[in-house]
Amino acid sequence: MSADAPREVLVVDDDPDTRANLCDILELDGHTVRTAGSAAEVRRLGDWSHVAAVVLDRLLPDGTAEELLPWLRRQAPRAAVLIVTGHSDLQGVIAALRQGAADYIIKPINPDGLRASLARVAERRRLAEAKERSEAAFRTLVEAAPCLTLILRPDGAIAYFSPFAEEVTGHAESAVLGRDYLTLLVPPEQRAAVGDALRRALAGTPARGLEHLVRCADGSERSTLWNARLLADHEGAPAVLAVGQDITELKRAQERTLQAERLAAIGQMVTGLAHESGNALARSQACLELLALEVQDRPEALDLVARVQQAQDHLQQLYEDVRGYAAPLRLDRSPTDVRAVWRRAWDSLAVRRQGRTAALREEAGVDPICAADPFRLEQVFRNVLENALAACRDPVEITVTCADAALDGRPALRVAVRDNGPGLNPEQRRRLFEPFYTTKTKGTGLGMPISKRIVEAHGGRIEVGAAAAGPGRGAEIILTLPRDEP
Repeated sequence: MSADAPREVLVVDDDPDTRANLCDILELDGHTVRTAGSAAEVRRLGDWSHVAAVVLDRLLPDGTAEELLPWLRRQAPRAAVLIVTGHSDLQGVIAALRQGAADYIIKPINPDGLRASLARVAERRRLAEAKERSEAAFRTLVEAAPCLTLILRPDGAIAYFSPFAEEVTGHAESAVLGRDYLTLLVPPEQRAAVGDALRRALAGTPARGLEHLVRCADGSERSTLWNARLLADHEGAPAVLAVGQDITELKRAQERTLQAERLAAIGQMVTGLAHESGNALARSQACLELLALEVQDRPEALDLVARVQQAQDHLQQLYEDVRGYAAPLRLDRSPTDVRAVWRRAWDSLAVRRQGRTAALREEAGVDPICAADPFRLEQVFRNVLENALAACRDPVEITVTCADAALDGRPALRVAVRDNGPGLNPEQRRRLFEPFYTTKTKGTGLGMPISKRIVEAHGGRIEVGAAAAGPGRGAEIILTLPRDEP
């Protein structure tokens, strides 16, 4: 019912003349009036939905206002209760006010005083309804908007967490209310900057375009862009309203565009380099062939020449790999002992292991044979093993295990390479196979993306294993390769 519309008022008094007098006053002012002479009569009344106010005598024949108030609050929680009492009864009135009474009126009742009290009640109700409408409109707007909307108290505690914020972060509102925003959702390295921006917003300086990562419930991180400003009064105290946009996919698209440009530039560079190096490699090959003729009687020297020739072949093929990174791979499949392939890859890293304590352990419980391109597969194992060596401190322990598996309903070989290093954080897990993403001080960041293309060209799958689910657990890379050609 609107605050300006006639309201239903319940008059509760055991004196018939008082009840009649109050009815006349209230009806002249346009109110609908019901009456009762005792607490028992009040309890027998039905339909409390339209009662806007109760004028309640504090002392009734069968009870007091304090005793009746809890029952009235349950029946008509929005109705204002005005206590009618004598001067000597003020302590009881104070007790009633503490239990939720809205006002009190001293006997004998002054009509203007009654009207003033009802006017105050009507104004409070009007303000409460306006606040409810405003809050409802705010919630409707916030819940419909694809934005992370938060309200933060001066101490950084979360006072409101929108449904979209729940959807993006995976945190339920019930689990975050009252918790510190910076500690819960902001990575440690960004807390100082974000905290400064929130303090400035609380002081009245809005924050615009504040970009930072938000930590999700599953440990992943999302890129977000925030605006924050002061709320002068939120539940009786100042607060900060922060509205954020999830720009994770936008940043990934920008990164992909940048990677494509870098790949194009590298492709042009490598094309020229491969062309210029072709003549040099051809001359080296001719010299090696002549050298092989000179040392025909020396098997050890011939073996070294053969290794150099093989290295040159690999170098030429690697030039072609980088130049044709975006082109489909051409595989030369044959029945391949995958165990022999990872052993060759480990042997090829002998120089990288020189002076270090590093061991490769094998747990091949099944026949490690599948249809594969051994040269391409060796690239994959070399990249994986090289990353493990770079990440681990001595003594390095790398374990390779094999097991039977199924891939899209076909027999497959599952090969897991696990190290004893620090493991991968959520961002590293997510970006491991992105071109140019690397945590090394040296490197192109193409090793694992190339490995992914090679494995997928075989019809297989490469992924980060469960052992890399958190820091300190070691990293695990799992290859699943079909046993036979598709």
